[in-house]
Amino acid sequence: MSLPLEKLYNMPIALLMLVGLSLSVFLFYSLMKAAESGNVLMVIILAIAISIVSIIISKAVKYHSFKKL
Repeated sequence: MSLPLEKLYNMPIALLMLVGLSLSVFLFYSLMKAAESGNVLMVIILAIAISIVSIIISKAVKYHSFKKL
């Protein structure tokens, strides 16, 4: 049985960083729009989503660095 994120871990590192950056930019833009409209709940949810994306991307980069060793 394969891991749910196995395809993500096997992506090339440049593509992985590009996807992570674009997703983070979109979420951060949405966070700023929600903050501008005064929606506190969406700001909190989007901040959590940004942190989850960054954790997943950092784990994938760490996996790639250990795979090279």
